[in-house]
Amino acid sequence: MQTIQAQVNLRLLSKAERLFTGTVQGRIIEILQNARRAGATEIQIANQDGHVIVRDNGRGIADFAALLDLGRSGWDERTESAEDPAGVGVFCLAPREVCILSGCRKVVIAAKGWTGEPVEVQVAQPPVEGTELVFPDAAWLFEMVEEHAVFTGLKVSVDGKQCASEPFVSDQAVLHPELGCRIEVRERTALSRWHGEWKHRYYSENVLVNFHGQIVSFTYMPVSEPLQFLVDLTGEPTGIRLMLPARTQLVENDAFDQLKAILEREVYQYVQRRGSHQLKFSEYCRARELGIELPEADPAFQLGLLTDEPVVPVAIVKPEDWPLAKCYRLAAACKDADEHNEANAHLLSALGTFESPFVVVDIGSSYDGYSWAKLPTVERIELDAGKELTRE
Repeated sequence: MQTIQAQVNLRLLSKAERLFTGTVQGRIIEILQNARRAGATEIQIANQDGHVIVRDNGRGIADFAALLDLGRSGWDERTESAEDPAGVGVFCLAPREVCILSGCRKVVIAAKGWTGEPVEVQVAQPPVEGTELVFPDAAWLFEMVEEHAVFTGLKVSVDGKQCASEPFVSDQAVLHPELGCRIEVRERTALSRWHGEWKHRYYSENVLVNFHGQIVSFTYMPVSEPLQFLVDLTGEPTGIRLMLPARTQLVENDAFDQLKAILEREVYQYVQRRGSHQLKFSEYCRARELGIELPEADPAFQLGLLTDEPVVPVAIVKPEDWPLAKCYRLAAACKDADEHNEANAHLLSALGTFESPFVVVDIGSSYDGYSWAKLPTVERIELDAGKELTRE
């Protein structure tokens, strides 16, 4: 009986420069992440004569053989369970000639070294604390590095200039140890400039996930209000995973489904703490299903029935002290009976003369169910034509 077994063909090594982070931004992310995993707290980057020099104060490289072992991460079990490193490491720099120094050893990986040719480990004089990488590349510009460094928790400088650093979430974030993350719900107007840098579109991509400096976004809107979710990985074991090799989106696994369920609860609890909202009635009921009691939504209505038209022929004025409860809605059956009924009811409300105000309002059907949406309704409209001015 024939059996087959998964393995990695050596031909993969010849394609390394096309498989892994083939952009400057990708190389920046990978190198910063490697340094952080090695315990670095400070990284210095310099651009010099067409080369990039990266120095960190981490633990250094214990096993140089792991550098060219594709898929072998070399990280401890805790890091593996928390971050799921891909084992790409310095392969993000292929096929460049890279000089790597750590402690009293160094290697120079040239073109054929990336595809399987043996590379000699040499003595480094003088010894280097942490790790130093030197390789040819386009300049790592300050603004480019800063964007990827700001949420790493590291002290990063480029050509002597210090990058910004700030926490991804505030003290208001809620810890969820079962997913190894902290979650915070914010108004979109409360996002920092750096959060905004990672939102490519304002209304979508309302979930930002921080993998220790690498930000991944996706869209999930359990409620209709424009709120933002911030998910900050803590370094504890987690099932939240990035899709390889690009690491630019989440794997839709069980942990992803669990994350969405937690985000749904978090957003309703945020609304509960805030104390007011304009959620749809179905969302209000969903909160109750989750055991979260909310007040009714703040009344949401517009004066008149022609609010979707480009030009409203005449506006309806509601007296300041006139309560919403004494206003009228147009019954759905009346609206459907004649396409002109909506316009006629609006004009009657705006131009008619009555003993007490007759004010019609438009309330979206998604709010039906709230007590304030249960208004008297206009059930029928009769029109008597006066003098005919023109006919078309």
